[in-house]
Amino acid sequence: MRIALVPTVCTPVRPAGASSVEALVWVLSRELVEMGHEVTVFATAGSIVPGELVETLPGTYSANGSPGWYACEWINICRAVEQSGRFDVIHSHAYLAGVPLDRLSKCAMVHTTHIMPHEDEASMWRQHPDAVVTAISKFQWSRFPQLQPAAVIPHGIDTTAHTFSAEPEDYLLFLGRFVPGKGAREAITTARSLGMPLVLAGPENDFYRRYVAPLVDGQEVRFVGAVGGEERDRLYGGARALLYPISEAEPFGLVLLEAMLSGTPVAAVALGAVPELVEEGVTGALVRPGEDLDVAVEECLALDRLTVSDVARERFVAERMAGGYADLYESLLA
Repeated sequence: MRIALVPTVCTPVRPAGASSVEALVWVLSRELVEMGHEVTVFATAGSIVPGELVETLPGTYSANGSPGWYACEWINICRAVEQSGRFDVIHSHAYLAGVPLDRLSKCAMVHTTHIMPHEDEASMWRQHPDAVVTAISKFQWSRFPQLQPAAVIPHGIDTTAHTFSAEPEDYLLFLGRFVPGKGAREAITTARSLGMPLVLAGPENDFYRRYVAPLVDGQEVRFVGAVGGEERDRLYGGARALLYPISEAEPFGLVLLEAMLSGTPVAAVALGAVPELVEEGVTGALVRPGEDLDVAVEECLALDRLTVSDVARERFVAERMAGGYADLYESLLA
């Protein structure tokens, strides 16, 4: 098949240093190319992709002469539709911005948003009921039961980027953005209650400086900032458990997969898509919203790390994600 992939344009698409959607599109493009498909990626300058690259913008949002974020996304998807006669299918990952262009495209279109849809996205889909929209979890579109995704295809991870660690160090890990719904302060409370050291990893921002930094002592609670590559892999593998004390429902959680691939079990609040990703008593332990995470952490410490890693690699390998999308593309052509 001739497949066009349209990511968001927050960062260039590349194997390292990309934002989550752009990184996922890179993995998807690699897997589809390895399956024998012709893949074209529409993205910003500076992207590095396994197949063909069409540079649509000189830079990311408001950089190097590019306009603001929504204009960038619109330009990127429009460039793909302008060339739609070259492809069998266009798969847009740019929210649902491309849905109104379905009838202008000369090939089939698939749309995936990687965030929680709100009424605006639902309204967009309702106005174009024939649009082929996929979900990244069963939970993602559950607020709108009248809108049924064409397929539910969980994210797949490049397993080669994650090293299994049978012997962790003695610390718990929180890795993510410092915003109220992610629960960094709750993670600190949990670690102190258990008497275990905690490592906080993520980009520093105003919320961190105001609400989290005063709780960091550099010993029992350490802050290491934003991490990536080998350092990120080492942090995952060295942790006894990943803490995921969210208070807001999310459609997915890539850090859960990344931790589990390293053999690190997940202690999490059972909100949103979390129960779809973490198998209770196998790859982690869950508590209901409002409950303390302490018991979940203690359960995690007794789990077999090799089983955690093996189950994650079976369920969330990149080949499975690519295969699910390829099957959907072929069904549209048929």
